[in-house]
Amino acid sequence: MKRVAVVGAQWGDEGKGKVVNYFAKDFEWIVRFAGGANAGHTIYVGDKKYINHLLPCILPDGTGRGFLGAGMVVDLEQLVAEVEVLAKDFPGVGTKFAVDPEVFLVLPWHKQQDQLLEAMRAEPIGTTGRGIGPAYTDKASREGIKLCHLFDEKMLTERLENSWVIKQNLYRGQFSMPPAELAGLLMRQRDRLLELGVQVTGAVDMAHIFRSTSVLFEGAQGVLLDLDFGTYPFVTSGSCMAHGVSSVGFSTFELDDVAGVLKAYTTRVGEGPFPSEDDTDVAQGIRERGKEYGATTGRPRRIGWLDLPALRYAAIRSGLTSLVITKADVLNGLKTVRVCTSYRIGGVVRDVPSTSHDFFVAEPVYEELPGWRTTDDVNFLKYMTFIEEQVSVPITYISYGPHTDEMETKSRLIMNI
Repeated sequence: MKRVAVVGAQWGDEGKGKVVNYFAKDFEWIVRFAGGANAGHTIYVGDKKYINHLLPCILPDGTGRGFLGAGMVVDLEQLVAEVEVLAKDFPGVGTKFAVDPEVFLVLPWHKQQDQLLEAMRAEPIGTTGRGIGPAYTDKASREGIKLCHLFDEKMLTERLENSWVIKQNLYRGQFSMPPAELAGLLMRQRDRLLELGVQVTGAVDMAHIFRSTSVLFEGAQGVLLDLDFGTYPFVTSGSCMAHGVSSVGFSTFELDDVAGVLKAYTTRVGEGPFPSEDDTDVAQGIRERGKEYGATTGRPRRIGWLDLPALRYAAIRSGLTSLVITKADVLNGLKTVRVCTSYRIGGVVRDVPSTSHDFFVAEPVYEELPGWRTTDDVNFLKYMTFIEEQVSVPITYISYGPHTDEMETKSRLIMNI
């Protein structure tokens, strides 16, 4: 059976949600395997826009189903709200989703902690304030709350009381909502989720089903924001790479394809190194034409030219076997397009950074390529061919607009030129 993972090949915001939504028609299960509500995946059904922060980007009116895997951290309030929004237009859609009881929960305490920590930092990370980092921190320090704990009221209360004491001591009593009140809130959110038809089912119980059908794995953010291999500390707190499918019981060796999604240029939200960043009027024009504002935060995204060393790094780290290029139409009409082809690091020109630290000290080396009028222009085909030759990974699909159906294969594009 077909198994494909879709991951971000840059610093996130590449358009993964739209790509997953496009591919979803060919898969029975769409599985989100990492991240939390700090990710914003935008999809369109007809002319109506939906932003999923937690839900896998299934086709709400299709036959496919969505699964939220144990590598995620889930804000139940946000999850309930997303299902309710879809249910207004697609009654009963909640029954298309299942959540692993092993997922860790993002609590109101985590959001408070996120804001307190960011305010304390001499150099802010640029966190979204959604509580993702503190939730993953509690997971690692063994203070976290899992969804399954909500089905054992005694254990839930004990764990919340223990966590409350620790947080109140560390943060000098700055947390609101005592344990008993929080336990009641979580139980109500659990009940509402079940009322909406969402199932609580573990990956162990789903193992046979997943292996007997087609599965599309949906990643969050991008490889360069990965906790282990991204531009640390300016990263997210979970896995952004294809190996995150292990949280659903799969190995990357079981994948038929790892599709990396990239923009025809590069963007980044928040702080951290960005070697190919451009702050000219051209970049401002790209930001406005591309509507480059965060789906989760609304913050303006930083704009840069396509960064091939970073893309090569992502391809190696996440084992990319194909590429999907998005937003090439945003660059329509430019006479020339710059591409960062290598880095100068300590006086040495390198095609691929050796470590994540190299991004902090890299000086970009550029080439200029001819621009294109539209994505049907032969110069755009040459641009894609240049990327493929430089990265040694084929581009298979092109996205040229925000709507789900505004995609085509590279071969079809060639036939139309």
